[in-house]
Amino acid sequence: MKILSRSIKFALFGTALAALASHQVLAKQNEVNIAVQPLGQALNQLSEQTGSVIIAPSRLVSNKQAKATAGNLSVINAVKQLLQGSGLQAHQEPSGAIVIKKAAKKKQVQGKGATTYQAPMDEVVVTALKRDSSLQDAPVAISVLGGDELKAQGVTDFTDLIDSLSGISINSAFGGPENSFITIRGIGGADDYKPNGNPSVALHIDGIYQTSNAYLSMPLFDLERIEVLKGPQGTLYGRNTTAGAINAITRAPGDELNGYADIEYGSYDFVSGTAAVGGKVSENLGVRVAVLMEQGGGFMDGKGAGNFAGFVPEGTEGVVPPVADPGERDGFGDADLFAFRGTAVYDFDDVTSLTLHYFTSQDRGDTRQYDRIAFEDDNPSLNAGEGNDPYDFYTSEYYSHEIDVSGFSGDFNRQLQSGLNLDVLFALQNSERNVSGNGDGTSFPRYQYNFDDELDQTSLEIRLSDATGGEFDWIAGAFFINDSVDFTSNWTSYAVLSQYSSPYNQRRNSFATFANIDWNVSNDLVISGGLRYTKDNAKFRGENIDADPWGLSVFEETFKTDANFSWDREFDDSNVSGKLAIQYFISDNLNVFASVSTAYRGGGFDGTSIFSEEETQPFESEEVLAYEAGARYVTDIINITFDVFSYDFEELQATARLSNDTNGRTNVGEATVRGAEASIAVTLFEANEHKVTFNTAGTYLDTEITEFSSNRVNDVISTIGDPLPGSPEWSQTAALNYQISLANNTQLNARINYSYHGEESNRLNAGDGNTAPSYGLLGVRVDVTFASGLNIYAYGRNITDEVYFLELNGGARLVGAPATYGGGVSYAF
Repeated sequence: MKILSRSIKFALFGTALAALASHQVLAKQNEVNIAVQPLGQALNQLSEQTGSVIIAPSRLVSNKQAKATAGNLSVINAVKQLLQGSGLQAHQEPSGAIVIKKAAKKKQVQGKGATTYQAPMDEVVVTALKRDSSLQDAPVAISVLGGDELKAQGVTDFTDLIDSLSGISINSAFGGPENSFITIRGIGGADDYKPNGNPSVALHIDGIYQTSNAYLSMPLFDLERIEVLKGPQGTLYGRNTTAGAINAITRAPGDELNGYADIEYGSYDFVSGTAAVGGKVSENLGVRVAVLMEQGGGFMDGKGAGNFAGFVPEGTEGVVPPVADPGERDGFGDADLFAFRGTAVYDFDDVTSLTLHYFTSQDRGDTRQYDRIAFEDDNPSLNAGEGNDPYDFYTSEYYSHEIDVSGFSGDFNRQLQSGLNLDVLFALQNSERNVSGNGDGTSFPRYQYNFDDELDQTSLEIRLSDATGGEFDWIAGAFFINDSVDFTSNWTSYAVLSQYSSPYNQRRNSFATFANIDWNVSNDLVISGGLRYTKDNAKFRGENIDADPWGLSVFEETFKTDANFSWDREFDDSNVSGKLAIQYFISDNLNVFASVSTAYRGGGFDGTSIFSEEETQPFESEEVLAYEAGARYVTDIINITFDVFSYDFEELQATARLSNDTNGRTNVGEATVRGAEASIAVTLFEANEHKVTFNTAGTYLDTEITEFSSNRVNDVISTIGDPLPGSPEWSQTAALNYQISLANNTQLNARINYSYHGEESNRLNAGDGNTAPSYGLLGVRVDVTFASGLNIYAYGRNITDEVYFLELNGGARLVGAPATYGGGVSYAF
């Protein structure tokens, strides 16, 4: 079966490669007939006639007349004719959307498939407001990474965003993205990594909400861009958005045949291959197929069981099995991943389309492994003989995981009449995972776990919108999602002298209605307001089982609770969240905005292993009141953004000590977040085929737990006044890019990028052993792109070979990747 599976993978990969030899298809022509009239009205008419997305800010097109346009034309050529003499120009996105902006000086012509990393804000189309808009016009804090940028930074899943954007952190509980959660601006660091939890960051793929942190490990490939909305997003995105929302947008088929193939080889025998091809297969149908394969890359070395080889607890000889010694293994941590995505877009007519996505991935890689601090600095009862090398570790088993994700989603869009659009998004998705490990980073199975879970989700969203740029732009809709989680945690513990488990299932339904309206008071002033009502219901059933296979169990003494019990709980909640914002365009280049909003993280049930009945009780929803203000300044050579924010939390959710002294998910108090964020992207030099650009972004955070409830008085005293987990005081990214056009339309790009992540804790009541030191990473990349579409590249990441830690858990630590180098070749058309 494994050989067959690999054969299928290579067959699909080969099919995508073979399609690169196909011929291009001409862009679709439309019969256009538009008379002289106000420019905004003419662009709306063209959008209706062709079923295309044209983004024309009212401040730019008002008081301008359109030129008469008629004939058999492509959309972009028709728009260009309408704009003649207006001082405006049209920019077409890879998605096909057309953005109207002020005319700028002529850009250098780049070779086919050329790599670019930075686009002006008014040329970037985002869907942050659940409609297409220019990035400059979005009155929210949003960061956008395009497909080229994602490739350059090595982003292959959601967790890779951490060192690509400031203000973002990750807690990799129990090692690796399969048990992780993301923090944005200090919010989310106390999240629950288990699959039934309520993450503070709402993950989306092509607009489809991902219900669980379990989907953090989903591979990201063949992307048009990733949008990261920072700060609470309760009105348009609903529950579990107190930190923000992340939306990954995959590439559409396109009107012309297009595609690429990429082969990469890097340090530690890492091999990656991606390929995609898309285009029209008939007058009305466009199709795109993309595949990804990854192998190798493990940078840790296993030393076996070390001092614990053959160990059994005193007095249990002949009853408790001895610790096994798996021997040494170099290069642990290898990837073994395959993913496939198929996309189809069918145009029923000029104003009606249906987009369908099918996705599947199979991950059989090694599970990221903790090591421990050196033996002489550690608790000898947990240390198997560690030295100072953080890339060596001891274990009684080399853990791998099995993660399968598949899903089907769609987006039906129809322009009902001029300016009125209907969108229907629907999805079915499934995930099955099996992950094992030892959270202590030792070969002694003090608490050795195996997590087995299955997730299913079904969602439907229906939206009506009018975004014509008139006096009022609005959106209204309804959202429904059902998700189920079946989870079993199996434990082998020499501390408890038993094997025990806590299987449970959770069934959750959520319904919401929402509306948002933008009032274009004048060409310069926009006032926005929105409300969302959400109703949640969750049912939680399970049991605690102490198998006691050796007849020695001290489960009840260890956890101070009765063993072998069952539960059946239900939780209901509703919430109204809202937002009020004002945006003022001081000039075509400068605008400012301010907003006040609320959001919430749904209540529910503890997703960790259940060892006491108290842990089965529901906790309440977490709520946040958010104030934000920002400014955007954009010219042809410089983009500047600045944001300040203030968040106040009530009913903060976190894992804390319960009355029986066990850990459980509960509401622990209140907290505040204050901060500022700024970014700048500037063209430093552009002349004689040379161009030098620089961009940087930084986030400052001041977070504080202001109220804390706990069974332990010392915990209360030590926690009040502490920063929130996952909230480094300062984080920053920067990149310097040099571009030169050579002979025969060949282009060279050289890039240096840097990221800094400040000191942060990864849990409440954090001491030195739970606070990861600050670190900075330096990377380089060089691309040579030929006019034919051939690209040759080389890169280095963490080239200073800095030793840094993603997480510290007492004596256990999760180390980041050392210096890695690689290169590859790609061909795009």
